[in-house]
Amino acid sequence: MREASPIELDERDTRPIMLPRPILVVDDVRANLVAMEIALASLNREILTASSGTEALGHLLERDVCLVLLDVQMPGLDGFETAAMIRARERSKHLPIIFVTAYDENSEDVRRAYRLGAVDFLFKPIETEILVAKASVFMTLQDQAEELAAERLRRDFETARRDYEMQMLRRQMEREQATSAALAEIDRRKDDFLAILGHELRNPLAPIRAAIELVKMRPERMTPKTIEILDRQTTQLTRLLDDMLDISRIKANKIELHPQRHDLRDIVELAVTAVRPRIDERNHELVVEVGDEPVDVRGDEVRLAQIVTNLLVNAARYTEPGGRIAVRCEASATTGIVRVTDNGIGIAPELQDRVFEMFVQERVRLDGSGGLGLGLALAKQLVELHGGTIEVASAGRNRGTRFEISFPLLARVAEAPALAEGRRERTAPLRAVVIDDNADARELLCAMLESHGHIVMSAADGPGGLALIERDRPDVALVDLGLPGLDGLSLARAVRQQHPSLRTRLVALTGYGQADDRERSKAAGFDAHLIKPTSVDDILASLHEARK
Repeated sequence: MREASPIELDERDTRPIMLPRPILVVDDVRANLVAMEIALASLNREILTASSGTEALGHLLERDVCLVLLDVQMPGLDGFETAAMIRARERSKHLPIIFVTAYDENSEDVRRAYRLGAVDFLFKPIETEILVAKASVFMTLQDQAEELAAERLRRDFETARRDYEMQMLRRQMEREQATSAALAEIDRRKDDFLAILGHELRNPLAPIRAAIELVKMRPERMTPKTIEILDRQTTQLTRLLDDMLDISRIKANKIELHPQRHDLRDIVELAVTAVRPRIDERNHELVVEVGDEPVDVRGDEVRLAQIVTNLLVNAARYTEPGGRIAVRCEASATTGIVRVTDNGIGIAPELQDRVFEMFVQERVRLDGSGGLGLGLALAKQLVELHGGTIEVASAGRNRGTRFEISFPLLARVAEAPALAEGRRERTAPLRAVVIDDNADARELLCAMLESHGHIVMSAADGPGGLALIERDRPDVALVDLGLPGLDGLSLARAVRQQHPSLRTRLVALTGYGQADDRERSKAAGFDAHLIKPTSVDDILASLHEARK
């Protein structure tokens, strides 16, 4: 709900609304009620009448009155009992009551009435002038008391209102100050980023320009060394641009992953190869430790290598020349782990929670180097897109840094060794259906499955594939989602709805790999979702699930 501004509140009338309260007349004789109504008419006030104490109490539950004229002698609840019940109620404990009686004013009943809080007595037969005068006095006193109470309420309300306005103004000022501080911080980071971007771009451009000028003057100097310099610096420029574009893609949820089974040891080797020139350039000692057992994870090979590369580049940049960098790959019970450790300049404790933020360059070196503040932010987001985690630890300045990334570990498929050696599976063949409108892809996939001993049938469209599944009831069906006639999602829904007892394992084979694509295929009835291009290992692993 939108909060009202102080100006809007000022425009509202907050004065209490005063409604005249009626007079309540209680008497069990109808004629007396009529007579008092006539007598009180000159006061221009609403008159409520009641013929019993019970009826009078009912009126007081529904309405507030300014005065009660109460007959003493009534059947049921008499006037004294009615007055006692009126006084017992918090809302009416101070209500003026004038008793109306035919008894002598010295009687015990009169004294009892005063003890109950009667403000006055009228004795029958009642004189109209006296009735009106007394009723007017007590009615006026009650109205004045109500006005005083209303004034106190108004003052309390106005005080609360002013407090609320001040609170809103303070909040608004705090929000404006916070916004101003945030904008100032963003502006500072932008300026820092642009300054460092200029520096980082000029670093590779300077040797490129020098090499070009050298070749222009002496073409014969286009030596392997010159080509290596141009290649390395051009790669650095490309990397800077790629990092900026990748950040934008991730923010826009447009980055595409092609996850497959990969051994993290191979990923580490790819990253080490990519970063080796940077390591050698700064004369670092690089120690690579990988075990003998596979560390299988599911992910995009290029992006996984990019994550490890970014960590190695970061270690090389913030370690003094001749330093030591170690990368270790291992597996725990459930995760594949890569650790990158250096003996560089370290990270102050207060900065360790911020190193994964974009454009954070608190570790800029004295020579102006330090990167754009994108590498670690990009690594963190790519790790999280793969369902992994990334952590940093440092004992402080000049005490080195350790980064650790972990990804969910994939179980090894029993058939995988046979696949690596090119042997056929020794288990019983599966009956498989391949449904794909791309003839080349369909034929190659069928040939691959047949080469591993499976019995394979195929269809080129949705209706044909559905008929094939209904007729042959295969163990597994590999279904492209973009089929003519009947798309893959509709085919899966038809199979699950029309043949609920059919145990065919449905595997979606598609180029769409976003999270919502997987959710849609799962909702349609698919048991698995494979992204094209899919490795043979992943396809056969999915078929293996049909045996369970």
